[in-house]
Amino acid sequence: MQQQERSASYECSNYLARTQVIDPSHRQELCDWGYKTVEACNGVNPSTAVVAFGYFDRFLSSDSPAARRALNDVVECQLAFVTCLVIALKIHPGFNVESDFVAEVITNNAYDAKEINDMELEILVALGWKLNGPTPHDFIDYFLEVMPHRNGTSMELIQIMSKRLVELAVTQYTTVMYFPSEIAFASVCCAMHHVKYVLLADSLIFLQTITGLEFRDDNLRLLFQTMICLVRSCFPAMRDRSPSSVTGE
Repeated sequence: MQQQERSASYECSNYLARTQVIDPSHRQELCDWGYKTVEACNGVNPSTAVVAFGYFDRFLSSDSPAARRALNDVVECQLAFVTCLVIALKIHPGFNVESDFVAEVITNNAYDAKEINDMELEILVALGWKLNGPTPHDFIDYFLEVMPHRNGTSMELIQIMSKRLVELAVTQYTTVMYFPSEIAFASVCCAMHHVKYVLLADSLIFLQTITGLEFRDDNLRLLFQTMICLVRSCFPAMRDRSPSSVTGE
């Protein structure tokens, strides 16, 4: 999976450096709206929105003329984001998305079906029709599945917290140029530390071994700082170490 994510097709650039129209706050607002939209879709979880954000970042990182237009026009940028969300929903098993419904209900007629369909083709071509790259959620599941000496309750809590950290972190533009495996690595490390996982030291060594990543790597410092801030601001002390202390259920 790490080899796949590092191929040119899945790389993201600092695309906002190429525009004075769109800024990180615009992207944050779009991501927040994306989560609300996905939440309103029965049977669809936030990981689908994370997939859509990935499409959006890859599209704007491309040299597509449509991407250049989107970077210099807020209306076009919003259309691109909506369409990326539509694509992510379309590949969700058992979920049917019609462009007319998206235009009338989701965008409140801000765009028509033709505009959405045209943008969908532009995005698919720009992405090289590559829609199934690994996500941070995929890496979290893999890391915890192969973890030796797993404690069931602790692993469940770490998995829930790690995925929630990812969902919060990917709304921030500072995470765009990190690989999904790096985002997953940082989230799992921070979750393990926060819940005071009894096998923390051994687990960190294991994660570093299987990923080739170092949690003290200068290149990952900003990512870890982002995760640590999210932990401190969004999660309770979790003295009971139960999954409900993360989910709020």
